[in-house]
Amino acid sequence: MRFSGTFLTVILLTWAFGVAAERTAVVTEASEDALRRGLAELRGKEGPKVLKLPTGTFRLTETLVLTKADEGLTIEPVDPTQPCRVSGSTRLDPEPWTRIEGEERPLWRTNIPEDWPETRSLFFDGKSLPRARSKGFVQLAEPPESMPFRIRRAIDQKHLYLPREALESIPDFTGAEMRVVPKYPWSMHLQPMTKVHREHGLVWSEVPGTYPMVPPAFGQFPDGSLWIENVLSVLDEPGEWVFDRESRTLTLWPPDGKAPGERVVVPRLTELIRIEGEVDESDLEDHPVRDITIRGLTFAHANAYGWEGDKTGWGLQHDWEMYDRPTAMVRLRGAENCRVEKCRFVNSGAAGIRLDLHCIGNQVRHCEFTHLGGVGVLLAGYGMGFKDVNRENVIADNRISHIGETWWHSPGIFVWQSGGNRIVHNRLHDLPYTGIVVSTRTQLDVSGVKESSRTARWDEVVFHLETRGRDWEAREPLLHSRNNDIGWNDLSHVMEVMGDGNAIYISGTGAGNRVHHNFVHDVVAPNMNAAIRCDDDQHEVTLDHNVIARVCGEGFIWKGRCDLINNLVFAIRSRTPDGRRAEHGRGILVLSGAPVTGSVVRHNLFVGTEPRTRILYEHDEPWMQGNRKRPAVRLASCEADENLYWNPANPNWADDFFEKQRARGIEKNSVFADPNLRSPKTNDFTFSPDSPAAKLGIEPVDVAETGPRPEVRN
Repeated sequence: MRFSGTFLTVILLTWAFGVAAERTAVVTEASEDALRRGLAELRGKEGPKVLKLPTGTFRLTETLVLTKADEGLTIEPVDPTQPCRVSGSTRLDPEPWTRIEGEERPLWRTNIPEDWPETRSLFFDGKSLPRARSKGFVQLAEPPESMPFRIRRAIDQKHLYLPREALESIPDFTGAEMRVVPKYPWSMHLQPMTKVHREHGLVWSEVPGTYPMVPPAFGQFPDGSLWIENVLSVLDEPGEWVFDRESRTLTLWPPDGKAPGERVVVPRLTELIRIEGEVDESDLEDHPVRDITIRGLTFAHANAYGWEGDKTGWGLQHDWEMYDRPTAMVRLRGAENCRVEKCRFVNSGAAGIRLDLHCIGNQVRHCEFTHLGGVGVLLAGYGMGFKDVNRENVIADNRISHIGETWWHSPGIFVWQSGGNRIVHNRLHDLPYTGIVVSTRTQLDVSGVKESSRTARWDEVVFHLETRGRDWEAREPLLHSRNNDIGWNDLSHVMEVMGDGNAIYISGTGAGNRVHHNFVHDVVAPNMNAAIRCDDDQHEVTLDHNVIARVCGEGFIWKGRCDLINNLVFAIRSRTPDGRRAEHGRGILVLSGAPVTGSVVRHNLFVGTEPRTRILYEHDEPWMQGNRKRPAVRLASCEADENLYWNPANPNWADDFFEKQRARGIEKNSVFADPNLRSPKTNDFTFSPDSPAAKLGIEPVDVAETGPRPEVRN
C-alpha cells in the first residue's frame, strides 16, 4: 500500500508461480492529478496491469496519452455499477457570473481565461446547450442586381449573399458564424462570417466550405437553409449562449433564468484520451501500441471541433469528417488489439471515437453514443495508396443515436480507407444523416483542391495510375475499404435533417464488401434517398438477407456490378406520415448511374403497399449526365430471376414489368403472388414453408436477430 500526494494509490499484485501475473493500482480520488499519478505507477511495468478509478468525474485539462509504455493496461471503474466519468470541461466558478444590467432577458455573463480554447460547446447540469441561432433564412441564388460589379463576387465556397430579411433583423454580425446547407445538401457548412457588406448582403468567410453556397439544388428544407449563430441579437431562448472571441466573454440565458452558479462547465478539450503508437506517413511501416483496454467509463463534455482555414482536400468524402484530426473524445492512432467496451460517449460537442491511420484488430463493443456533435464511430486509414493498415477491427453491439448535433452531415458509423472490419449488431436511430457509410472516395487531383485529394499518397498513386490506368479495376488495389462485413444492424429514423442520404451507403471502395441481415425500417424523412445504396465508382458488393420496411424514398440503388440476393422490401412510402411528399421515389430498384452488367438479382421479395409504387428505374437508352453521354443501364444486363413481387393494392402491379423484362430474357421464373408474411406490422417478415416465396428458394429473415446482443459476462 502506498500513499502518493493527497490521494491513496493501492498497488495490488496477483502472483502466479512466483511471478507477478497482474498489477493493479486503485485511485481513490476523482481528479486529473490522481489519474495521472496512478497511471505513472503502472507505466513501463511488464505484463497485464489494471488502473481502477473511483466513482466521480475526472476533469481533464490536457489529453491523456497512452503509449507503448502502457501496453497491457486496462482502465476501468472500481465499481462498474456507479458512474465514472472523464470530462473535457472545467466547472466555472460561480462568483464571476454577473447579471447584465438594463437587459430584459435574464442574461448572465462571465469571462473565459485567455489560455482556454474557443468555446464551441457548453454544458449546463451535465447536458449540452445550443448556441444562439437565428430563425432559418434562404441564401440568395445570385448576387443582387443593384450590386456594383467592382465589389460583386461570384457565389462560391467562401462567398454568400444574405437575404434582406437577415440583414434587417440582425444589427451586428461581429463574431457570427453561418450554418449553411449549400448547393448539394449532403453536406453542411459552419463558417465564420469574416466580413459582411451590409448594403448588398455579401458575406466573406476566411474558412472555405465544401460547395457553392447557393440554395440547395434539391431537397425539402421548410425551415430554411441558412442560420446565423453566436450573436446576441439571436439569443432569444432560455438555454442559449454566445461566446465573444475578442472579449473572451460568455453570455448565457440559463434554462431556468436563474444565476448559473456552479451548474455550467466549459470544455477545454476535444480529445480526452489518445492511444498512440509511432506512425509515419512517409513510410510503409509503423510501430503501434498494443493491448490497452478501456472499460466502463463515461466520456462527456468535450468541445466541438471547428473547420480549419486550410481544410480543403483534407476532408473525408464531402467533408463529413477530417483526415487524421483530433475531432473525437477517444482516439486510437497507431494501435492494435485494443478494446473500448461498455463505455458511454454522451453530451459532447465532439465526435465519439475514431480509429486513425494504423489500427488493426481493435474492438469497440457494447458502447453507447448519444447527443454528440459529430460522428459516433470513425475508422479512417491512410489515404489512397499502398499502406493498408486500418483493418480487421470490430464495431459491435453499440447503440448510436442523436449524434451530429453540431455537424448535421455526420454518419453514425463512418468507415473510410479501412477494410476487413466487422460492423455488426449495432442499433442506429434518430440521426440527422446517413446511418453507416463505407467509402474511399478520393478525387484524382494532385493539386490538392478537390475532395480528399490531399490525403492521397501521391508518390505511390501517380506511378500506379500511369502504368495501370484510372478505371476502378486499375485503382482497386489502392482502395482499402474492402471486405467489410456489415451485418445484423438495426437502423431506423435516419436522415431527419439533411438531404440525399441513406441508411447504408457504400461508394468508391475496393471489392468484397458484404451488407447482410440488416433491418432498415421506419424512416419517415422526406429527403431520404435509398435504404441501401452502392453509389458512384462502386463494384463487387454483395447485398443479401436485408429487410427494408416502411421507408420513404427508394429501396436499392446500385451503380456498378453488385449482387442483390434474398432481400425483402416491404412498403416503400411515397409520403411521410404527416403527408409530405418523399423527395426521391424512382422505385424499389434504381439503376441511375454506371452499367450494372453482371450483377445478380435473385431470390428477393418485393412487396408494395401503394398502387403506384414503381418497381424499377432504369435507362433504356443512352442518356446525358450533364455534358457527358452515358450508356444505357438496364436490369436485363443482370442475372435477374426467381424473385417474388406482390402488391395487394394493385393486382396488375407487375404485369408491364414482367412483359418488358421477360422479353429481354430475364425474370422468367419470377412470380406475382402473396408471400403470406406472418405479421409485418409487428416486424415478423417470415413466412411458412408453403409460401410462394419458399417455393422460389427465398429464405425467411428474422429481424429479431438484429441489433445489440446481450453482454456476455466473463
